[in-house]
Amino acid sequence: MTEQKKVGNDRRRKQEEHINETLIFMFQHDIEDTFEILYKRCESLLWRAVYKNWQCFERSREDLWQEASLCFVCVTKKYKRDKKMCFSQFVSLSLDNHFSSLRRMKFAKKRKADSNAISLDHLCEQKGIYVMGIAKDSSPLDALLIEETMQEFQKHLSAFEKKVVMLFAKGYSYDSIAEHLDCSREKVMNAKHRCTQKYKSLFLDK
Repeated sequence: MTEQKKVGNDRRRKQEEHINETLIFMFQHDIEDTFEILYKRCESLLWRAVYKNWQCFERSREDLWQEASLCFVCVTKKYKRDKKMCFSQFVSLSLDNHFSSLRRMKFAKKRKADSNAISLDHLCEQKGIYVMGIAKDSSPLDALLIEETMQEFQKHLSAFEKKVVMLFAKGYSYDSIAEHLDCSREKVMNAKHRCTQKYKSLFLDK
C-alpha cells in the first residue's frame, strides 16, 4: 500500500468514526431516527462477531445475531466519548467480551451436566484424541470444552504431574511413563492419584 493510499484510508476512517460519534451523541440525547442509522452502519461489526463465534455454540446464526444486536443496544447506552477508543473499537471489544462470557457460561453448564461422565481418565482419553488429531466427528464445542478444561487443570499441577498427565493422555502405561521419566512406577501412580484428586476438587465437587 502506497503512502498516499494509507493517508487516504486513514482520512476516510476518521470521517466514518466522526459520523458514528455524531450519531451516538444524537442517540444518547434522544434525537429520533438516529439509532437505526447507527445500527445499519455497524452491521458489519455484528456479523463479524457472529461468524467468529457461531461454531462454538449449538445455536443458529440468527440467534447469535439477536445476541449481538442486544449487546449493541447496551453498548450504545454505555459508550462515552471520553473513552480512549473510538465507537467501532468499543463495539468490537464489547461483542468479543459478550460472546466470551456466553462461552464461559456454556462451558460451565456443560461441565456441570457432564460432571459424572467426565472423569480425569475420560478427559485424558479425549485430550489424547485431540493430540493425535483424529477427533474429526467431535463438535467444536466439545473440543473447546476439553481444551479449556485441560488448560485450567494444568495450572494447578506441578511440572512432574503435567508430564504424567500428558503422557497418560497419549496412551502411555504406568510402566512406560516411569521408564520415559526415569522414575519408579509408584511415583507415577502417586502423581496420577494427586492429579485425580485435584481434578475432582476443581471440577466435580463444585
